[in-house]
Amino acid sequence: MLNSDIVECFNNIGILIDADQDNFILNEYILDSLTFVSMIVEIEEKFNVRIPDEYLSSNSLETYKDIENMLDKLSS
Repeated sequence: MLNSDIVECFNNIGILIDADQDNFILNEYILDSLTFVSMIVEIEEKFNVRIPDEYLSSNSLETYKDIENMLDKLSS
């Protein structure tokens, strides 16, 4: 469920990710700060969370797994 919801967030901002891709480097798909912010907003809305400032840099969220781990921490 988490995987398909994250993939949906990417697809909603125009980044087409295959649902079978369970890890990839975000910088391969997110090429600018506007796209990064769009991803953050989309995730916040989809999962009804507020992402803390510590995650709001491309160094904190480098891979797809980093997003999963962040969401696990925020939901617990």
